[in-house]
Amino acid sequence: MLEAAVRMLEDAGPEALQARTLTAEVGTSTQAVYTLFGGMPGLFEALFADSFRRFGEHVAAIPETDDPVSDFFRKGRAYCEWAFAHPQLYRLMFGLTGGRLRLHAGVEMTVSGTVGAFTEGQAALNVMVHSLDRVKAAGRIRPVDTVVAAGQFLSATHGYVLLEIAGAFDEGAGLQIIWPLALNLMVGLGDDRAAAERSLQAAL
Repeated sequence: MLEAAVRMLEDAGPEALQARTLTAEVGTSTQAVYTLFGGMPGLFEALFADSFRRFGEHVAAIPETDDPVSDFFRKGRAYCEWAFAHPQLYRLMFGLTGGRLRLHAGVEMTVSGTVGAFTEGQAALNVMVHSLDRVKAAGRIRPVDTVVAAGQFLSATHGYVLLEIAGAFDEGAGLQIIWPLALNLMVGLGDDRAAAERSLQAAL
């Protein structure tokens, strides 16, 4: 049922996802929604959590090499690719829907690196923090707080993704913005610009 919900959501947006149409898609009665999820709000919460789980696993699946900066950039590219492949789901995950579907509570990142009691969101954030921990351990950046640094990269990446989804850039123009931005952030954290450029080229 969650797989069908994702397909319907991506076709018409989360606001169009209704119990009757969903259960017709999977060939069962509307009672199944209440039996399995306690109703549509519960289904959306399950979809919300499952989406963060898949999102985090997709980014974490990028193999790690002996160049942690290149790995970090490649994970950033995987982040964007997943979001572009699931734009409506991405909206739902980050509270960009309206009314009763605005299910963002619990994913706010704190300065201590926690995401409320939201296990799937915490796991997704940990992928980025772990990747930056490797960069710091390799001496490529200063001994910064990697949670705060992850928040900086997340802010830049999330903004770029939303603008790209909205069609704000001509074809390819967004890439001329996000990659130099990521490079500048890494250099600002202390990496040597030439080394960061080599890592970026390896990632691309």
